[in-house]
Amino acid sequence: MTSSDTPVPAGHSPFMLFGIAAWSILGGLLVLASSLWILGKAEVLLAPMVLAIVLMYLLNPIVSRLHQQGIHRLVGSLLAFVLLLGFFGLLGVLVAPSVTSQSGDLIEDFPNIFDNTITETRKVASSIGFTDIALPSYEEFKEFVGAPEQRDAIIEQLQGRIGSITSSLLEALLVFFIAPVVAFYLLIDLPRLRTGAIALLPADTKDEIVHVSRNVGGAVGGFLRGQVLVAVIVGILTSTGFALIGLKFWLIIGMIAGFLNIVPFVGPWVGGLLGVVVGLATADLTTALWAAGVALIVQQIDNNFISPNVLRATVRIHPAAIVLVLLLGGAIAGLWGVLLAVPLTGALKIVVGHLWRTRVLGQDWRYITEPVIRESEIYEPLFARLRSLESATTPFRSDVPADSPPADPGAQSSGETVQVAEDEPRVVPEADDTSGEDHSTSQ
Repeated sequence: MTSSDTPVPAGHSPFMLFGIAAWSILGGLLVLASSLWILGKAEVLLAPMVLAIVLMYLLNPIVSRLHQQGIHRLVGSLLAFVLLLGFFGLLGVLVAPSVTSQSGDLIEDFPNIFDNTITETRKVASSIGFTDIALPSYEEFKEFVGAPEQRDAIIEQLQGRIGSITSSLLEALLVFFIAPVVAFYLLIDLPRLRTGAIALLPADTKDEIVHVSRNVGGAVGGFLRGQVLVAVIVGILTSTGFALIGLKFWLIIGMIAGFLNIVPFVGPWVGGLLGVVVGLATADLTTALWAAGVALIVQQIDNNFISPNVLRATVRIHPAAIVLVLLLGGAIAGLWGVLLAVPLTGALKIVVGHLWRTRVLGQDWRYITEPVIRESEIYEPLFARLRSLESATTPFRSDVPADSPPADPGAQSSGETVQVAEDEPRVVPEADDTSGEDHSTSQ
């Protein structure tokens, strides 16, 4: 009997189950709204806490692996932070001279870059029929900003923003000094905290809640760790490509592209736009076209090879939905909302999907599948996947026949069910624990 054939529990009508699910979702939304209100009152603590949790997700696999080898979590946490500091130290030694040199050149050449960009923009606008666009030169812009009335207005605005500037400086200090300390203590006591939290759960739903929380933790943790690694790789590829074509400020642009790649769909495109602008302003149209080509190649490599390889278990969200949640997150919480929109949406999708299947459809949570988590498809050749877009008969994989019978959940012994189609689960070998959780300690 498949999960879709699980009977509705006796004594519970579909309307009652729907009401339970609706009230559960409403209660969760109320808790979320209350949490957001509290966080709004303690906004200065939001950034260090978020960064501490991100650091915990990034370093916990290392600490847990060391703990499994017999090393105490205190020592393992110290070693993990030493490795992290060593990585940033080595990165600074390697790139600091080039970044300093290119930053000085950028400041020195900025007037020429500004004027060349305006000139090229006028040429492009004129070629498409816009001949009356008034764009100021650098000297005109400098005179406008340096005018007494403009200078007084800028000073007045700065005086009115002293409070927010002070708050931003305080928040930056909290982020760089408090976040690592909080992450360190979380790493040390994570199994104890997990065990204590499980002990507070009601006995009849304890296993189910632990199951859902591990799915959420695995998806969010895998997404965060994967996005950081993908951002580093994209930054290296973009910088290397721009250096090969002789683009000025190649390292700065590549670093910007890599950092912004933490937000899905943003990094390579912003890097490509900056590369095109710098190419037009400092060289010629050919260099700008080469820069656009480099950005396009990096984007394709990221989409077809890097991300599928690194993000082995990821949140399955439609690209259009990702764009919408990014806009919504930015409108609600600014930069932090953009950074956290996708992982929070993935976590919410897991929880809501679980509640719908268990409370509304009446399925047993032990046999239901998690369609938001899918197996990596990196082993399928790129061109085969491109050809399968035209002939695929299932939404997730093209190598599963449309008429293949669903697997029997009761027959699974050492695997987990992965969603292939809406009503077509299959059993795959159980993968290694990528969430970095130390389950042996928490049990």
